[in-house]
Amino acid sequence: MASLNAGPEYYAAEGRYSNAKTYEEKMAALEEMLRHCPKHKGSQGILSEIRDKMVRLRKERNREEVRKKASRASATKEFIRKQGGAQIALLGFVNSGKTALFNALTGKHCASTHSPFETAVPEPGMMEYEHTQVQIIDTPSFTDATHGRLFAIARNAELAIVVLSPENAEEERTFFESMKNVYLKERRVLFLERERDYDVRNAASANELKKRIYGALDVIRVFTKAPRAKPDYTKPVVLPQGGVVADVAERIHKEFAKGLKYARVWGSTKFAGQQVGTDYKLKDGDVVELHLK
Repeated sequence: MASLNAGPEYYAAEGRYSNAKTYEEKMAALEEMLRHCPKHKGSQGILSEIRDKMVRLRKERNREEVRKKASRASATKEFIRKQGGAQIALLGFVNSGKTALFNALTGKHCASTHSPFETAVPEPGMMEYEHTQVQIIDTPSFTDATHGRLFAIARNAELAIVVLSPENAEEERTFFESMKNVYLKERRVLFLERERDYDVRNAASANELKKRIYGALDVIRVFTKAPRAKPDYTKPVVLPQGGVVADVAERIHKEFAKGLKYARVWGSTKFAGQQVGTDYKLKDGDVVELHLK
């Protein structure tokens, strides 16, 4: 870029523009050039060129911001907010039968065909077992391109279910076993082979499968009651094995947990309604009555 009768400030800014790497550096240099460029008839072309560059820079910056927002939104969709007592991620190769299993467990009717990659984005649904709501996530088929985000979804869940196709069950099990040691060290994994372990067309088989899946979660159900009231057996509080009274209060409300003084427990205690501390370890089926300070 050249100019007529420009001072040293202009050429210094021109040099900074040539060496600039970031949007801010380029824009600052162009603004400096615009300010120090002589304003006469012979410089109109140069002034117009500077302004055009500033407009292009702003458009490029806006496009980049839109792209980043879309990327962030896409990443957010991968992680589905947990609902219910626990979250389970279904994993499997193309046509392993993940979606058919998902439909049988949740009662939903997502497309389930032999077409590869039928499931394009993670799909949540709820499985009910003995008044306990468990969230199931159907995921896209496992490939080299998707395995990173699929394992990230599984790490965010309490349990990963790997659905094996009958035709390649042993090879798929061996593959996922090796991957589990790298990507899912801290997560429980349940392997299910279509047709051998369950039949999605059979209601009794589906109910038995729900029981098996619930057992694999390794959780307990605790029921709550208000003083002088009957327990509510329709909405259990679901905790990991080893959960304590304080965890029940935390699940109900964080502020509630801060004011917790003690609890009375029916079920695992020596006698019904025994007063226990906040660190008392609960058992499956316990009824808890919380008392505040």
